[in-house]
Amino acid sequence: MAITILWIVMTAFLGFQLSSLKADFEFEKFFPTDDPDIDFYSEHLQKFDYDNDYLILVLTNYEGVFQRSFLEQTLNISESIQQIDAINTVFSLVNAQLPVKGPMGYAPIPLIHLKEPNRYRADSLKIVEHPVFRNFLSKDANSLLVQINHKHLLDPNDSKSLNEQLINLLEESGLNYRLAGKVIAQESFIGYIQNDFVLFLAAALVLSFGLLIVIFRSLKIALMPYLVSLTSLIWLLGIMSLFGYSITILGSLIPPVILFVSTSDSIHLINAFRNTSENDHVSRLQSSVQKVLIPTLLTSVTTAIGFFSLWTLDTAPIQELGLFAGLGICIAFLITFAFGPLLIKRSYPAENRSNRLESLGNWVLSNQKKIALFWVVLIGISGYGIYALKTDAYLLKDLPEDSQVRKDFTFVDQELGGSKPWELAVWPADSNLSLFDESVIHEIEKIDQYLYNTYPMERLVSPATLVKLSNQINNGGLNSSFEIPESDSYQRTIKSLQQLLKRQMLPNVSHGNSYGRIAAFIPEYGSHETNLRNDQLRSFIVQNIDSEILQTRLTGTTYLIDKSHEVLSYNLLKGLIIGILIISVVLGLYFRSVKLLLISLVPNIIPLLAVAGFMGLIGVPLKLTTSVIFAVTFGIAVDDTIHFLAVLNKSKDKTTRENLLTTYKSAGKAIILTTLIIVSGFSLFILSSFGATYYLGLFMTISLMIALLTDLTLLPLLLTLFKTKETQR
Repeated sequence: MAITILWIVMTAFLGFQLSSLKADFEFEKFFPTDDPDIDFYSEHLQKFDYDNDYLILVLTNYEGVFQRSFLEQTLNISESIQQIDAINTVFSLVNAQLPVKGPMGYAPIPLIHLKEPNRYRADSLKIVEHPVFRNFLSKDANSLLVQINHKHLLDPNDSKSLNEQLINLLEESGLNYRLAGKVIAQESFIGYIQNDFVLFLAAALVLSFGLLIVIFRSLKIALMPYLVSLTSLIWLLGIMSLFGYSITILGSLIPPVILFVSTSDSIHLINAFRNTSENDHVSRLQSSVQKVLIPTLLTSVTTAIGFFSLWTLDTAPIQELGLFAGLGICIAFLITFAFGPLLIKRSYPAENRSNRLESLGNWVLSNQKKIALFWVVLIGISGYGIYALKTDAYLLKDLPEDSQVRKDFTFVDQELGGSKPWELAVWPADSNLSLFDESVIHEIEKIDQYLYNTYPMERLVSPATLVKLSNQINNGGLNSSFEIPESDSYQRTIKSLQQLLKRQMLPNVSHGNSYGRIAAFIPEYGSHETNLRNDQLRSFIVQNIDSEILQTRLTGTTYLIDKSHEVLSYNLLKGLIIGILIISVVLGLYFRSVKLLLISLVPNIIPLLAVAGFMGLIGVPLKLTTSVIFAVTFGIAVDDTIHFLAVLNKSKDKTTRENLLTTYKSAGKAIILTTLIIVSGFSLFILSSFGATYYLGLFMTISLMIALLTDLTLLPLLLTLFKTKETQR
């Protein structure tokens, strides 16, 4: 009675916490969590704002941008947006002014003379020929870019509020618009996370109970594992909410994982109870618990280790998935054996063992050469696919192709120079030199030209850009004067520049005279291509920039996220090796046989090779959101191997063949059923329109089905080939 009350109280308390559980998505969470570049970026942020705190508004007029009514509407909407509390600045060709120095000081000259349509043609020619302003106008001159910089919004509700205010203003204006930027993408991701969470939770609850009823053909028996897994999920989500964690991009995967993986413990317990011959109910419970407690503890530990090993991937969303999914597996084990026996009824009928499984065993043992050939061929094909596998990521490609957000980002990339911020920190090598020293600016200009012409990128602003703008301002605003001045007039230009910076009339890319940045926008090249271009830039800097004059370092959100993908293969391999080693130690202690340990690893490594090869063959890259497949697959797949060998270990037949056939009859059904239930849970992810979730479901389903086949075909073959004391008992 006391145990039942504890169960109800704990479930009610943690269930109450679910009302505070929220969805969250922040690009910054994809940064590597322990890296010198993070420390450098933190110092960089003390001098400059977050490069990701921007929005790109694209306004389109199919009759052409240079229509007075359209330009006036653009100015009006820009002014309205500026009134939003979260907005810092709004910049576009319509409200931009280029100061021109005259006898009476600086006179602001608009880039577009809004009230003088007869000057539109001249204005447009000046804009399209200017390196700084040309990409605020689309290639077909039908779209205008408005760049919005906002405050750093830590609370998702603030981001949501800003997004809603912008949408309302734009809808009321009647303008044809597109929006791109962190807030927009973040809201879209959160929407998909929430939808997936609700979809998967509802589907998992219905499917898991339906499968249990089909498996046991009894509502009464199905109720026990269902209540155990449901309790496990409530406890886990309640703990997450209690400690202030949110559902992240991968957190929506937790409900199906816990509901289906935790069910396997209960199935093995029920299976043991139904195969126990004692007459007394308590004795049957004790006997069934004794039979499966250690094997189930091992499977729970190995599965949890598989999830916990994700902590090595050095990215917060993946680490949180690993932590809480692993914790959920442990909670499910405790609930299964603490409360599960209370739900098992005396009336559970004995299980009828199927002769089909014995027939399967006979077929496997009679066709060993064919089975070996099949797995050798599969490993060979997988090896070819692994050779073609590469690490790459297009974050927005996880959104559906028909997603308006994805289309808007693509439009900005193709027509307006790019939607992703890019930054390079620059500073004089000699602390006695100023950032605007002539020798330093000439080195920065070399980098600027490389970035414009070779990288390439657009909407680039650097300390050298400021010097060229200052020279243009001093020479009547002519585009031809947008250049670094000759030495005899350089100091005069710098003096003017300092005055312009004090009046905040130029972009902020310098911090005093000792530190600056080159800021620009690039299209979504993908992490692999962007890292390659960054490496080529580093090579250019080493070969062409005087390190005794200028020092540089890549930084910014795009660089840090792409770096996470760059080191992914190493971290993935490290985490997988750690997980396999820990699981091997656990299995070694249990089996007390190195030979049996090595045999048990083979059928669980092959599914990993097969999935990696399949990914390579169909061109799906390895990235942060799909990298979790391997550690999780190994942790779950080894469960069936443990149960198979645990039953084999207790078999008392005289020959290897008889021992294996007894194992097929005793453990085969439970192994098949638990795998099918877990696969059913992961197959739900295939219903998602969110790319990362879809591929995770697809590859987990494939890998676990292959793992089941290896346990039922390859494992017996290996046990026969390398005879152990367990097979010859």
